[in-house]
Amino acid sequence: MAVSSTDTAPALMALGARVRLASVSGEREIPLADLYNNDGMNYLHRRPDEILTEVVLDSLHGWRSTYWKLRRRGSFDFPVLSVAAAIRFGQRRIVEDARIVIGSAASLPLVAAESAEYLVGRALTDESTAEAAALAARIAKPLDNTDFDMSWRKKVTAEFVTYALRELRGDDVSADRQAITRLPSL
Repeated sequence: MAVSSTDTAPALMALGARVRLASVSGEREIPLADLYNNDGMNYLHRRPDEILTEVVLDSLHGWRSTYWKLRRRGSFDFPVLSVAAAIRFGQRRIVEDARIVIGSAASLPLVAAESAEYLVGRALTDESTAEAAALAARIAKPLDNTDFDMSWRKKVTAEFVTYALRELRGDDVSADRQAITRLPSL
């Protein structure tokens, strides 16, 4: 199995992206999340004659989003763990909608639907953030064919989700981002 080491897919999935696929027999549009298979060799769910022609996003008015990436080297490096999160707040900063995607922790980006659903109707308190992070981390299945120990990457998934949610809440997490997203060695 190969790990899905993409930055763009988790970020776009958290924004609710869809993709348009075209072939000689016509076009179809599917959620970006449905494009991926949990198979490192056959990782895209598309017909052999199809090509991706467009990424489609609905209006993102009212949404806030963030992307956290763990990698060995600088920004050019592939992720060994990532978290993309997007939230739309309603009145009194109550979460109206949420999306969380875990990247580089399986052969496809993982949509943390249970975690996101848990947040809807709640404020982003320390308690709700911790519970959502724990739910999201449960789906992470890091593979042993990339950098850093897979058990450690599984463990820090909840921490990365927490950082992302705190940032979306409005906390200043710049020091955390600087310290955590790039680790020189373990």
